[in-house]
Amino acid sequence: MKILFAGGGTLGPVTPLIAVAEAWKRTDPSVSFVWVGTSRGPEGAIVREQGMKFLHLPVARFTRYPSLEWLTLPFRAFQAFVTAWLVLGREKPSLVACAGGYTGVPMAYAAFIRGIPVWTHQSDVRPLLSNRLIAPVARLVTVAWPQTAGSFPRRKTELMGNPVRACVRAGAKDRAAVRFGLDLRLPTLLVTGGGGGAKWLNQMCMDMAPKLVGIANVIHITGPGKMKPAYQRFGAHYHAVELLVEGMADALAAADVVLARAGMGTISELSAMRKAAVLVPIHGSLQMANAAVLEDTGAAKVIQQPLATLGDLERAILGLLADEPARRALGDRLARALPTDVAEKIAHRLMRLMAK
Repeated sequence: MKILFAGGGTLGPVTPLIAVAEAWKRTDPSVSFVWVGTSRGPEGAIVREQGMKFLHLPVARFTRYPSLEWLTLPFRAFQAFVTAWLVLGREKPSLVACAGGYTGVPMAYAAFIRGIPVWTHQSDVRPLLSNRLIAPVARLVTVAWPQTAGSFPRRKTELMGNPVRACVRAGAKDRAAVRFGLDLRLPTLLVTGGGGGAKWLNQMCMDMAPKLVGIANVIHITGPGKMKPAYQRFGAHYHAVELLVEGMADALAAADVVLARAGMGTISELSAMRKAAVLVPIHGSLQMANAAVLEDTGAAKVIQQPLATLGDLERAILGLLADEPARRALGDRLARALPTDVAEKIAHRLMRLMAK
């Protein structure tokens, strides 16, 4: 049995699918996978690390605002569809699995015409345009949030939560303490702006650092090229790094409070680890709806960047660092709001889908 995963361009459509692939392989070691992504996205390296065959499609990206790309979109879309059709003919998968994204749409429509079942997963609260396009030809649509279910056909939509990879839960606080020289008598604040870092978060952390010295460890992931010599003056308990890959699970395990953006990858990992989170969504993005749901359910503290002051951020961070019961309650509510231990459940559901 072969499963074809389609996703790329960003990591949003990638990490939930990898989590499902890992769970599926544990359940059925005989299953094989092929991945179709983009030629320039970040997914290629991650997918190849999993030992999967990696192919890529031409990208037919639709911009929401008038652009010269609109003129060539029909030609690029046709090219992507033809490539998808040929890939399916060569690979002959039993299922096409996607989570929206640039490559999901042509693969889904080509699969539908060939009679291959399609599954798509919607992670963000606000549905992606790509998933709205895929849903009519999908046999199964799964969603992470109950607020999203009504956006897709009821008869084929199921609420699942958002799967995370097993390695997220494999972090160790003791390893983080050794790596970063943490004082385990103090609470730990982890700051991350995502893969590219975040200039606003970095500046706020610099401004807030004098109040953190002596009351907390700080692990600050600045993003590539955003390290500043000034970070070093904050002392032994302030640990700034540009990028953290292998040690990220350990840093998350050690964190008592996490200051981050509100992308679904980040939120899902925080939920899996039951962490108290202060989220700063990117204004005007899908992150706004993710953060709003968590704020409404009391599952995270949310700071709106255009309106926030340093004082707002300090009150949220310092308040949680000083209040262990509040941290625990916030993390528990986040875990209840977004189930993440669902990769195996989804894999079994897809097996039943193919058995019909």
